[in-house]
Amino acid sequence: MATLWRGFLRLSLVSCPVAITPATTERSRISFNQLNQKTGNRVRQKLVDEQTGDEVERDDIVKGYQVEKGRYVVIDEEKLKELQIESSKIIDLDTFVDADEIDGLYLDKPYYLAPDGPIGTDTFRVITRALKDKGKVAVGRVVISSREHMVAIQPYDGTLLMTTMRAANEVRAPEFRDAGGEVDDEAVSLAGMIIEKRAGKLDPNSIQDRYQDALRNLVEETAKGHNIVTPQFAAPAPVIDLMAALKRSLAEAPKPPQQSRAAKGKKKVADTRQRNLMLPVKGGKTETQPVKQKKQTAARRRA
Repeated sequence: MATLWRGFLRLSLVSCPVAITPATTERSRISFNQLNQKTGNRVRQKLVDEQTGDEVERDDIVKGYQVEKGRYVVIDEEKLKELQIESSKIIDLDTFVDADEIDGLYLDKPYYLAPDGPIGTDTFRVITRALKDKGKVAVGRVVISSREHMVAIQPYDGTLLMTTMRAANEVRAPEFRDAGGEVDDEAVSLAGMIIEKRAGKLDPNSIQDRYQDALRNLVEETAKGHNIVTPQFAAPAPVIDLMAALKRSLAEAPKPPQQSRAAKGKKKVADTRQRNLMLPVKGGKTETQPVKQKKQTAARRRA
């Protein structure tokens, strides 16, 4: 796994070397190349001078910022590499909050934090354990890809999960806000009953991109020379009678949760024994209540 950043994690006067790696991947996503329809060859883009139209070699390209129309300030690549602030090398844990204090709208990309070498492992473990014991999320800052991000850091599966946060000026206010009009209490009650009926637990294995699955199937079948017919989905009919629609929804059986391909291939063997009658015995095995009762009866008879 590629390391995106190396530096130090600091809690007051205590610090340890750490490395940041991505917590997600997009390798399994389908991506297309642009082709020339006439030849079937790939099409490549060329970098050209906007005024002369001449092709420009990559070695001749520099970075510039437009300060006014047609006028740019050129920034040397070496100067960009040398530009640093404290969070370029140090993630300072200066604030600790409850997880529900962080609005999910501000959370962006997840990364893993891990000790960078054996020297800082003990310190890393102490910080991780302290966060877990206190049930807090640490807030700090780090520079990644020429930007300083505020980050939320919390214990996760034996390591630390660091999630970058969007800046306040990157978050838009909603265009629609309910003005607080009257709501039918009976309709709300029916909607609540539908929610309760379909309540359950989220299985991470059920989280899948069904569009990517359909796209992959389209690619595979097309490569085999097969012509597949994709299903068409009509828009839902407008709800004329809200109460009638809610009552019909309540009468319907809830749909089973979507499963991933991996989960579908695994079938759990059901234990047909009555667990409420099972008691532990020596050797880690179990025996049922009726068996134990028979042994006790036989022992009394021998006595």
